[in-house]
Formats: sequence, structure tokens, C-alpha cells
Amino acid sequence: MKKIKELVHNHPVRVAAWVSSTVVLVVTAVSPDIDPNAAVIFVLSTLGLGEYAQRVENKKTAAAKE
Repeated sequence: MKKIKELVHNHPVRVAAWVSSTVVLVVTAVSPDIDPNAAVIFVLSTLGLGEYAQRVENKKTAAAKE
């Protein structure tokens, strides 16, 4: 449990991107009305933007520590 808390504390944007992507994939699997192509596009864009935002935050944190 401690490792999970550390992960969430150190990488909140990445975790949020993964959680939102997982929700979209589960909803797409459960509901046949949702276009799977749109879901895949959303998931990939969410993960990409989450990764980019986390890297920006990491750079700001590293700069503040110097």
C-alpha cells in the first residue's frame, strides 16, 4: 500500500491519465453503443497528454529544488 501511495504522490498526472483511460475502456467494453475507434483515440490522447503534463511538472519540481 505504501508503494501505491508513493506512486500516486510522485506521479499524479500519470495516474489520473491511466485511471481515466481504464474507465473509458471498461465503459466501451460494457456498452456496445460507444464507437471503439473513438475510445481508442481518447485513451491514446489521454495517456499522451498525461505523460507530457507529468514531464513538465517534473521539470518544474527539479528546477525548484536547485
